Amino acid sequence: MSGARRRGLAEVWAFFVFEIATASWSRLADRIESSASIDALVETLFTARRRGQANLDISAYGFDRESALELQLTVLERFVSAGDSLVGWKVSYTSGKARDRMGKGYRPFGYILASHAFDFGASIPLASFANLAIEPELCLLLGSPLHGVVDVDKARSAVSAVLPAFELNEVRYLAEADDATILADGCGQWGIVEGSVAASPSLALTSTTVELWEGAALLSTSTPGESMDDPFLSLARLSANLDLHGRALQPGDRVITGSFARAVVTAPGDWKAVFRGIGEVSVRIT
Repeated sequence: MSGARRRGLAEVWAFFVFEIATASWSRLADRIESSASIDALVETLFTARRRGQANLDISAYGFDRESALELQLTVLERFVSAGDSLVGWKVSYTSGKARDRMGKGYRPFGYILASHAFDFGASIPLASFANLAIEPELCLLLGSPLHGVVDVDKARSAVSAVLPAFELNEVRYLAEADDATILADGCGQWGIVEGSVAASPSLALTSTTVELWEGAALLSTSTPGESMDDPFLSLARLSANLDLHGRALQPGDRVITGSFARAVVTAPGDWKAVFRGIGEVSVRIT
């Protein structure tokens, strides 16, 4: 095994061990008095995401991180039972000012629903959101399964293409809510818009320069470099984290791995992000 490969696997293992060391592993039932109360809490989180209600705060339950993520996955199953499906995942706190927001190296996940996955040029009503922030991100398209603790090379080999994308974020929790509320809610995930051009997964992705446009106005140009986690490292960390919860990545899954920029959307308009050497993505907010 090469030195670089050993270092890549060590980074993933460091994250994995950090998770085990810091989680209390309490079950949801240890925090809530009855299954009826669990069902009610799941319904609250489900309704907030489905209807765009920005009033969540479950701080009083005192959930640890792993219990909060388990609760998030229970809410995902509630969406599936209502007829939706899973299309992929986000990896949170990997870049910019939000990097390490919940602790150094801590990279929680959030699920992406098929009902909120849109194609290039889609039109989405602003009224669909309680609030909206748009972020250009790279989207890794998996071509083969990935599960458990893997190194960065293994993670890269599971990716069939890299797509330009937007993440659409909606803050549904109160400002005073604890980290567990954010995790249980899916880290503000609302949806994604995929670009139309796919790139090779062999690219040095953190060196990508991205322009964010609102109409004819260029809002930002960014090349994150070392201020962003390697997307393939983020994918490896996601694989390890999902494995803690009995889940694995599947062919066709989309994984978004970190924001190049962020803009709050308060009015209808056309948005575009140009990923140099990869492609572009656009969405119309009506």
